[in-house]
Amino acid sequence: MQRVSTFVGLAMILLAASAAVATEAIPRAGAMEIRVEAGDWGDVRPRDIEAVLKTVADALLPSFPQHAAERVSVAYSAAGPSVLLEKSATGAHRVFLNVRDARWDQFTYQFSHELCHIFTNHEHREIAPGVLARDHQWFEETLCEAVSLAALERMAIRWEQSPPYPGWKSYASAFRDYAQQLRDEQHRRLLPNETLGQWFAANREALENNPYLRQKNELLAVKLLSLLEAAPDSLEAIGYLNAEPSAPAESFAAYLESWYNCCPPRHRAFVIQVMALLDGLQHDRPAPVL
Repeated sequence: MQRVSTFVGLAMILLAASAAVATEAIPRAGAMEIRVEAGDWGDVRPRDIEAVLKTVADALLPSFPQHAAERVSVAYSAAGPSVLLEKSATGAHRVFLNVRDARWDQFTYQFSHELCHIFTNHEHREIAPGVLARDHQWFEETLCEAVSLAALERMAIRWEQSPPYPGWKSYASAFRDYAQQLRDEQHRRLLPNETLGQWFAANREALENNPYLRQKNELLAVKLLSLLEAAPDSLEAIGYLNAEPSAPAESFAAYLESWYNCCPPRHRAFVIQVMALLDGLQHDRPAPVL
């Protein structure tokens, strides 16, 4: 879902963008292949969008090295951001974004969310040709929202040190400002005296019926982000969601159990924390001794 970005640093970066026209992006080695198609991107070039999206991938891939060889084709869509389950004829993941002009924080926010679906093995939601398991897709959507917020922080750090163009370093703070703006939104907060367990019990059925209830996804995502921030290496655990092709068709408890079993032992404590956060789903299981 598109939002209006903060304007911190935006005027400066627009000036820098025009100055960068004759400048090549800093080269990358051994990175995910990303190609941006021509489209209604506003006043920015596909090659500059590519440079930004490649830094997003570079910021996240250390946590998902098994996906480093993936290829991604990116196109503009007025319908909103999405990633298709089916790859292109050339084997590339097909991602659509709904951002125009040099709003690099928005590009980061949307692209990292769609990359997260790739990282979470989303193709396993298709349990038969044309048949999708959707009951637990809300959880994947929620995790990908948390990853988007984490990506904004990683981009701030990366651009402070190594932006795609030297003149774009001043934009680094805009990523962090945008992440904070999102986290401060009122709908991401529980009501006074409400526990997350109470909230989840009241909203679970609605989420299972419609995985795209964004305000509900986003409230829970902030809680999951707190767990990720406390143990940043746990981001790797997200790459083992949906790893078993049969998992999306199981009960939610069995779905989380599959995630736990597919995770390396060092990340299972994070899954237990998530279970406990949702109040009572298998969290009596002791964390393994690491």
